[in-house]
Amino acid sequence: MKHETLKVNEKDVEWKSWSKADEIQHNRKRVIDDEHVNKLYCDIYEIPPGKTNWPLHYHTCNEEVFYIIEGYGEVVTESGVIKVKSGDILRFPAGEKGVHQLKNTSDSETLKYLDVGTTNLPDVVFMPADNMVEFFAGKSGQDKMWSYKDL
Repeated sequence: MKHETLKVNEKDVEWKSWSKADEIQHNRKRVIDDEHVNKLYCDIYEIPPGKTNWPLHYHTCNEEVFYIIEGYGEVVTESGVIKVKSGDILRFPAGEKGVHQLKNTSDSETLKYLDVGTTNLPDVVFMPADNMVEFFAGKSGQDKMWSYKDL
């Protein structure tokens, strides 16, 4: 089943919410569920006005591509802040040069984007602003093996 063609309609997938502190919040649809993830994952995110998607971070083994479906905001990167809007495509390479954090800068509109990325395991995720590192392994990288804070 994992290697068969898969058709999924976004409307058939439920939103799951996640937040951390006051500034980080998103709703996510795991379009390709863990059972079908092989070399890529695919998620749809919504970020409420004024919020960011995740802590500033980068992956040592995986790349991500964002396609901004609707809304606008800015992404913090290794080379500075980049303004983004509907129709923009962003690629974040593995390693420190791929550090990123997406923020919805609107006061009233949701920022919606497609997130597609590789699933190489194990993956170490560094969060420099939080002085934290996480190690992911397991079926689809969703099994977090450990976290270490205050590096």
